[in-house]
Amino acid sequence: MTSEVPHVSIVVVSWNAREHLRRCISSIARHTRDVTLEFVVVDNASSDGTVAALQRDYPDLKIVANARNLGFARAGNQGMSAAAGELLLLLNPDTYVEDDVIGRAVRFMATRPEIGMLGCRLRYPDGRLQHNANRALSIRRSLLERLWLYKLIPRSRRARFLLDGYWDHDEEADVDWLAGAFMLLRRELFAASGGFDERFFMYGEDSEWCMRLRRMGHRVVFTPAPGTVFHTGSVSSDLLWAEKERLRRCYVGGIDSYAALNGRGLAACYRVAELLGSVVRFSVYATANLLRRDDYYSRQATFFRWLIEFYVAPAGDKR
Repeated sequence: MTSEVPHVSIVVVSWNAREHLRRCISSIARHTRDVTLEFVVVDNASSDGTVAALQRDYPDLKIVANARNLGFARAGNQGMSAAAGELLLLLNPDTYVEDDVIGRAVRFMATRPEIGMLGCRLRYPDGRLQHNANRALSIRRSLLERLWLYKLIPRSRRARFLLDGYWDHDEEADVDWLAGAFMLLRRELFAASGGFDERFFMYGEDSEWCMRLRRMGHRVVFTPAPGTVFHTGSVSSDLLWAEKERLRRCYVGGIDSYAALNGRGLAACYRVAELLGSVVRFSVYATANLLRRDDYYSRQATFFRWLIEFYVAPAGDKR
């Protein structure tokens, strides 16, 4: 730690991810060049000795130790409030780097003052791409995807129009929201917006905040220019929930994010659009599987049957 203002404060929210977190911190400290770093760890009442290990191995860290698990949104705001950097980097504890990607991202932001928040390429440890740049949830997008209407969009435009899994994340683009595993932003955006909506516990808070920033006139940009951050993915949520419950909470977070920005009335219309699309998809895949047994058709039919059950459940049952 130095007396100068850090170029970037790396804010990590952690819950029972001690070893992943130690690898994250050590890899960044080892590979980052020509950038003054500050690490701020918000621990959500871990039971694996995270706080003691950090105090022993990294005595210069700022640590916010919560007495209970406050969730990602509230803890993220705590970390950003405690940070001193010119830039704030929200980073998952199960990430690590193999080169100076953090330094390059910070320097990139210094040359692009018009960008408010930046995302970079994320990959799983085995090299698979993670889709972390997204378009806003909308009724139009739901119908385009679920009813296969996106196939009417020329291939030359389809990827940039839809982003997410349709796009190779191979060029710079303005996006509607970035996944919370990596968010590099200017301090003034946090001050102006108040950060995450603390009604969210986990899932949906990243999309809601980014889209709120967009509505305030700030640019949210994805670029592959800095390089790659590796992300194991869902370490803490895997400890809390089985796969189906985590998936359910992802969809709940999406609905709540849409409702927070657009109101409950439009959120109800969005659910109807999703339900309609799910019924169509289930019908097509189930019929195809009857005509020709196929594991893919079977898995898709099972998924969309589950999604139908999710959307027809009373709204109050979704959280």
